[in-house]
Amino acid sequence: MFSIQASLPLIVFSAALLCCLVFSIIRRKALSARLEKKLSHAKPIAAALCIPAGFLLMEIPYNPSLGSMGAKFVFLGLCVTGVLFAIVYFLGQRSKTAMIAFLLACFASGVANYFVSSFKGQPVLPSDIMALKTAAAVSGGYTYAIGNSVLAAFCLLVAMVAFIVILPKSKRTPRTVAAHAALGLAALAAFCVWFNAADIEKDYGCTVDVWSSLDSYQQHGSLLCFLERSQLLTPHAPEGYTPEEAARIRSEKAAAALAAETVDEGQATAPDVKPAIVVIMNETFSDLSRYPNVAQSYAGPSYFNSIDDAIAKGDCYVSAMGGGTCNSEFEYLTGSSMGLLGAGVYPYMLYDLKGADNMARYLSSLGYKTSAIHPAESENWRRDRVYKQLGFDEFHSIESFTDAEMFRGMVSDASTYDLVLELLAQDEGPQFIFDVTIASHGGYDTGTVPEEEMAHVPLDGEESVELNEYISCIERSDTELKDFMDELRLLDRPVVLCFFGDHQPGFVEWLSGEAFEEDQMPEIELVQNRYVTPYMVWTNDAQLRRKVGAPTAEPTSLNYLGATTLKAAGLPLDEYFAFLSATKSEVPLINLNGYQDASGEWHYHGADSESSAAYAQLAMVEHNNLFEKDS
Repeated sequence: MFSIQASLPLIVFSAALLCCLVFSIIRRKALSARLEKKLSHAKPIAAALCIPAGFLLMEIPYNPSLGSMGAKFVFLGLCVTGVLFAIVYFLGQRSKTAMIAFLLACFASGVANYFVSSFKGQPVLPSDIMALKTAAAVSGGYTYAIGNSVLAAFCLLVAMVAFIVILPKSKRTPRTVAAHAALGLAALAAFCVWFNAADIEKDYGCTVDVWSSLDSYQQHGSLLCFLERSQLLTPHAPEGYTPEEAARIRSEKAAAALAAETVDEGQATAPDVKPAIVVIMNETFSDLSRYPNVAQSYAGPSYFNSIDDAIAKGDCYVSAMGGGTCNSEFEYLTGSSMGLLGAGVYPYMLYDLKGADNMARYLSSLGYKTSAIHPAESENWRRDRVYKQLGFDEFHSIESFTDAEMFRGMVSDASTYDLVLELLAQDEGPQFIFDVTIASHGGYDTGTVPEEEMAHVPLDGEESVELNEYISCIERSDTELKDFMDELRLLDRPVVLCFFGDHQPGFVEWLSGEAFEEDQMPEIELVQNRYVTPYMVWTNDAQLRRKVGAPTAEPTSLNYLGATTLKAAGLPLDEYFAFLSATKSEVPLINLNGYQDASGEWHYHGADSESSAAYAQLAMVEHNNLFEKDS
């Protein structure tokens, strides 16, 4: 849904410019003939103007801090923009079409950053380009409000295009065509050499904060920051890494962890019963009562908070916020941390995960049938390929939900739970079912929640449409979780349920800003507060609960939750998951923003602490498992 929220004078001015553009296109031949002498030398001027215009078109829509951007970064941005323009301009044979295409691409970039930052609180990152199809598939719930900044950039675009279309055409000869192509290729080669040789972060001081990429984009320019993030997409081995060293660390730590296990030896090595394992990664499930301004009128998901017979329950630190569901899947299934890969990376889109140790592959080796569920297009985040790479036997996508109950235009949580129960009923053998729900997906101004289900959570006496709809989604998810667990309690077979939210909604950026003072807590803790969701591991089997031992109520991070699930199921840990279990005692929490050391203190990635050695070892083993593991 689109809406225009710009000032009336700017709307009128835009309309007038658009009329001028239409007129110039219709009358371009006549205008070119009449003004031929005056315009004969205007094309180089227009070409030169395309460089600053392109830079402004990329920045104006999303960047309110453009006026305070440092001169150094403006200059660098213009230089890089100029090289990219030269590539397009000369390979396009110095045509008017090439100039217009370049400007349109710059405008599209700026508008994309405007909308993505509005929805997610973060700008477009390199991996987002590879996920365009996924983004398009889940974008229907958002309202696309066109503000003054977008309209201002549109005015600049229209003015430039209107000027360009009336320019006379360039005359071409075989010689000029060859010369222009050579210049375009030379510019392209120069750009590639620079991009591969330079370290944009170190050489130019362009650092992109992983938890506040938007601020970095606004300070340093979107193009330079985007290229800096692009340089990090290729995985680099950690310092001191060798495959042999990674294997040694993994083996020694795993052996120590297994030796320290207190579970009965027979149960740990050859369990008599293999319980069904059901994992629910619930879309955007989080408890916003952690924000004091919300807690005044909302106590959190009531049923989830009331569960008192869980094996483990608490806060789970994740590496996504407002979007990036696939990264939460990745962390849980593979035991890998996005903190060791960096921001702007979507492993599902970039890497071949075949052969990497993960939950599906390991449970398959124990005789489990493995099923994945996500009620959306199978191609979203390349799940159709990635689930095969991870070793899932089957994948139930939207095609399995033709007659499903819908909520806000998406398949309800309850419908996915019905499929889980159906799969459990069809096969009494050991099963691992990984269910990724979608019903609470953003945006939260769809207006499709029935009034009788709409929550009302005022903030300082005023209500937020987004917050109300979001809480309504969570209340419904909470109720449907209760119904699902009631069904699991009735089953005459042991089931272990792991439930967690993939991330908080994107609007917690402003919610957090209103809830906390900047100096109320350390910066990293303030950031981490937006990257926490609830988790729970529970079983319907009393005997299994007794075998596992006393319940735990401690925080975890998503990369460790798989190992926790295996232990809760009374299953043996293989070398990889035993290594993760051992590492958790030294690096208890880790996500995209930083890590916690053994004393409970948070640190940014790269900072030294008493857990630095264990952190480095985790990085080595993760790199080996993802990128150098034999398939």
